[in-house]
Amino acid sequence: MEELKYVVFQLGEQRYGMSLMRISGIEKDYHIIPVPNAPEGISGIINLRGLVVPVYSLRERFGMDVRIDNPEKSLLVTYSSGTMLAYEVDAVEDIQEMKPEDINEMPFVASSEETIFMDKVLHIGKDIVIAINVDKVLSEDLQNMVEQLIEDNK
Repeated sequence: MEELKYVVFQLGEQRYGMSLMRISGIEKDYHIIPVPNAPEGISGIINLRGLVVPVYSLRERFGMDVRIDNPEKSLLVTYSSGTMLAYEVDAVEDIQEMKPEDINEMPFVASSEETIFMDKVLHIGKDIVIAINVDKVLSEDLQNMVEQLIEDNK
């Protein structure tokens, strides 16, 4: 039986997951360069081995206080709709191997336009972890603004 792998991370007190297949790297030592008038949710850009990569704050997307002093902060570097993007999270816990029977679709009653990027529910032990679809976090307009930001900072 095929097992799927998810990176489990924290935002505040809650745990979330992201498919390992969508993550190209996890960065712990980084410096975010603020960009004036950046699109909503973009905390800045990083230089990742010569590439300009926008950093998106999942804390801001979730309505949490954006500024935290946490040495465990990490970036999950992904390709979101064809664009390299780093998601800033409070801490990366581990990588979980999941069995298909431990992965469910997000219940319809919990789905809305605001939560469309939360598409799976992972059962990890006795816990429930919400999996985030990297292609649905940004709206199409925001995706276009991020692509322009990358182009402007090359």
